[in-house]
Amino acid sequence: MKKVILALVAVAVVFLAYTTVMSVWSPVNFDKKQQSIEEGLQKQLKKIATLEDAYKSVYDKYASKEELIDFVSNGRIFYISAMREQGLSEEDAARRGLIRRDTIWVSAKDSLLKDGTDLAKLFVIANNPDSSIHVVASTIEQEVGDTKIDVPVFQASASYESYLNPLGNPRRVREKVEAANAKANAFAGLRVGSLTEVKTNGNWE
Repeated sequence: MKKVILALVAVAVVFLAYTTVMSVWSPVNFDKKQQSIEEGLQKQLKKIATLEDAYKSVYDKYASKEELIDFVSNGRIFYISAMREQGLSEEDAARRGLIRRDTIWVSAKDSLLKDGTDLAKLFVIANNPDSSIHVVASTIEQEVGDTKIDVPVFQASASYESYLNPLGNPRRVREKVEAANAKANAFAGLRVGSLTEVKTNGNWE
């Protein structure tokens, strides 16, 4: 009987040690996987912001996901080329009126995707192919002197649920969402841009 009790105590001690280790290891392991996923998503979001800036340079507004894909696939962007007399700096040539500026139009796809970006995968969340990065374009009203104007804004985002749920730890995901929601102006996930203020950087920067 004594041996049985000792065996049960030993099992209980081992189980307690296991649960203690896992209570620490599971969140750490989860956070490491989260960091790896987010590194890829951050690159995607920054690229989307670059494409949005290119679209805005042509149309003076930002684009929805569908508009952005069509623009990159079929549109054109422009560069300003400055020609000046040899031996003069651009500043000197401009001061003397000896500089000519030409607008050169090129394929958006050839220019914006020359880094090897796959447009078909850019908006897809890699560890959850059924989900995608959400893109919204809008305007916000701002006062300039006595005048109110509509200023273009955009936001590209991926919620925690969209890329952390596949990791199979709903409790940890819920904790992260609640922590983000408790902060003012925070977003539960990754985003670049904003629909409430004029900005194009990411919320991790």
